[in-house]
Amino acid sequence: MFQVDGSAVVQLGAQDVEALRALVERCHAFMTLVYGALEPDAAEAILESLPPGKTLEDKFAFGLYAEGKKELLGVLDAVRGFPEQDEWIIGLLMIDPDHRRAGLGARFVGAFEQWVRGQGAAGIRLVVQEQNPDALRFWQRQGYEVTGMTLQKTPRRQNLIQLLHKPLAP
Repeated sequence: MFQVDGSAVVQLGAQDVEALRALVERCHAFMTLVYGALEPDAAEAILESLPPGKTLEDKFAFGLYAEGKKELLGVLDAVRGFPEQDEWIIGLLMIDPDHRRAGLGARFVGAFEQWVRGQGAAGIRLVVQEQNPDALRFWQRQGYEVTGMTLQKTPRRQNLIQLLHKPLAP
């Protein structure tokens, strides 16, 4: 698909569920902050959850493995053609806590943006939960702007979320 720091980013599938589960467990603080708890099927949900009207053909769960595909360092979950046909939405960016604050997330997002631009994307959207101000600052540093707010309901909590957008130059 594309590369980050010389490591290939791969599309995750059923063969990666155990590595994804391990990453989700290492990121339990984020999962609890956003969803109220670490759900036992969180890894499968990352691979399978879709917005209305989309199919698995539109779903991309990009995994960034450490050199030698030993450990999953991060995941970026995205769907093409949502909410507009020429846009993508990022459903999740999760980086192993031991690899945060060193620019890995920014490089992962930058490589993803370059790749989707090559796929004809005109923009990228995402949401950030209000209780996650660090994430909002991260995305704003990447050039994303808040375009509105709404409510998000999860099985355990209700979140006020900020809607963000970044247009991509051709």
